[in-house]
Amino acid sequence: MTTSRPTASRAKTTSRAQVPAPATPAAPIRLSDAALLLLGQAAAREDRLLLPPPPALRARGSALQKVLQALLKAGLVVEVPVSMEAQSWRSGDDGQRIGLVIAAEGFRAMGLPVPAPAAPGQGALPAAEPAGRTTKQAVLIALLSDEAGASVQALAETLAWQNHTVRAALTGLRQKGHVLARTKDAAGTTVYRIMGPAGADAAGATGA
Repeated sequence: MTTSRPTASRAKTTSRAQVPAPATPAAPIRLSDAALLLLGQAAAREDRLLLPPPPALRARGSALQKVLQALLKAGLVVEVPVSMEAQSWRSGDDGQRIGLVIAAEGFRAMGLPVPAPAAPGQGALPAAEPAGRTTKQAVLIALLSDEAGASVQALAETLAWQNHTVRAALTGLRQKGHVLARTKDAAGTTVYRIMGPAGADAAGATGA
């Protein structure tokens, strides 16, 4: 009795069917300094709104619009109706002012826990998981890299830290080689700013 054998083409087809195709990894989300400032401020606000922008943000006009559009496209923020012009980033067809609140994915992208909904519209947040994460350390560095610098109190409010935690983080940055300058702003408040990359040497860098 002769046993039939599968043809080569059939064997190859069966083999391919048994091996699932590898999943294509999603590209990581890269957040600009402006995006970090906007998301960090929104995360610290009770209303979760991105606007009005923080004073340290240099992007204005069309540059700001591009940052907001990118955040919306990435699903890190969602649109909600707002009442004030300063909170609005566009107007709807009926003239309603439309603002932006940080979404669950925005908190996750910042490495922050997602709180309970705190503003109208936050109950229907996008469900997609973010492809990348940005830690509070990255937010801290972004804030300190701004030309205006940042005070301990401002950093504490944005990062939801205690003041002593901020000071410890500043010390940690120095230990990693970052050069921090300590100056006074126009109001006389002490502000800190990163003057150079890790490992750089600069006169005038002082302790917290």
